[in-house]
Amino acid sequence: MNGGQVPLMLWIEGIVALVIMLAFVIHAFFAFKPAHVEHHPVRVRIGAAIQGLAIGLLIGFVIVPLRARLMDVGGYDTGMSMGMSSLAFLPAVLMLIIIRRGALLKAPVLSKYLRAYRRATLLKARDEANKALTKLDEIEGRRAAV
Repeated sequence: MNGGQVPLMLWIEGIVALVIMLAFVIHAFFAFKPAHVEHHPVRVRIGAAIQGLAIGLLIGFVIVPLRARLMDVGGYDTGMSMGMSSLAFLPAVLMLIIIRRGALLKAPVLSKYLRAYRRATLLKARDEANKALTKLDEIEGRRAAV
C-alpha cells in the first residue's frame, strides 16, 4: 500500500463501518416485534446504531486494513512492518467479543439506548429459543413444558 492508497483506504474503512451500522439499524426496524421492545422504539434503534457503529469501527478500521495488508500480492510497503500491523488483530477480536457481551452497557450517556437494544435482542432470542424448543418437543413427542 503506498501513500496514494491511504485516502482510498480511509473511505473504504468508513463505508464499511457505516454499512455495518446501517445493517444493525435495519435489523432493529424489521426483526423486533412490539413484544420485544419494552422501551420506546426510537431508543432501541439508536442503541442498534451505537452498537453497530462500535462494531463497524472495529471491523472497518482494524480487520479490513489487516485483511488488505495480508492479501496484498504486490508486495509489502516498508513503511510499516507486517508484524506491527498484525498485532492489532487479537485486540480487535477481543474488543469485538467484549462489545458484543455488553461492555458498553455501562457507558454514562449511551447506556439507556444500548440497554434498550440489548433487552430487545435478548427478548427476541428468548422467543426464538422457545419456538425451537416447542418444535423439538413436537418432533420428539414430548409434552410441552409448562
